[in-house]
Amino acid sequence: MKLSTIGIALAAMILFSCKPSYRITEMSGTLAEMNASFDTPPHPAMHALVQSYKTQLDEKMNEVIGNVLQAMDYGRPESLLTNFTSDVMKAYGDEHLPGGADVAVMNVHGHRAAMPAGKITVGNLYEIYSFDNAITFLELKGSDLKRIFDAYARIGGAGISSNVSLSIEKRRVEKVTIDGEAIDEERIYRIVTLDYLAEGNDNMAAFRNAISVTHTGVILRDMMIDYVKEESRRGNPICSTLDGRITITN
Repeated sequence: MKLSTIGIALAAMILFSCKPSYRITEMSGTLAEMNASFDTPPHPAMHALVQSYKTQLDEKMNEVIGNVLQAMDYGRPESLLTNFTSDVMKAYGDEHLPGGADVAVMNVHGHRAAMPAGKITVGNLYEIYSFDNAITFLELKGSDLKRIFDAYARIGGAGISSNVSLSIEKRRVEKVTIDGEAIDEERIYRIVTLDYLAEGNDNMAAFRNAISVTHTGVILRDMMIDYVKEESRRGNPICSTLDGRITITN
């Protein structure tokens, strides 16, 4: 007698429902120290290959590309390093944007190390600009740019280009000018910033209202390396200054 399709299905259900169930009744274990006893002799050919790449990488990272007059650290309301980075970003925008850039905006913790005085290497800049943040151009209405400076007032300052003068009192903007002029709420301003900030991160939510966004794909770190190399080629040491672009009154 042949079983129907339904009969086969029922038989299968009964069969599998009769499978024994399992449960853990006891567990035990020991601690094993992870030490050199677990190491195996390295494969000579693979070791040589890895070492060759490491040698090339060390040579690249240790390449001296410029000279820095003073040690630069990052912090608020302004600092030698945030001022330096913001000004180089502004210069990049001036070179690549029709009509130039109006302002550059950089977050403090986009820097992850201080810049030492003296010889500067490629490796130093990889340590300082360790994130793969890319330069981004925004067009932003003046009313939204004011909101950016309101955020600066709340957080106690961040990176800004030297053509900006920002006075903060009791975490509120007392006065702000760009190239000596007050912000026109209806004007469209050309901003140089990072993709991370353009997305509205790190208190820069007003950037989400940008009229246009241009992703250059140029990594900030690569731009800074190129800048230092070019200044070195011209015989110019790298320097920065605390110029009072951001002042805070409690």
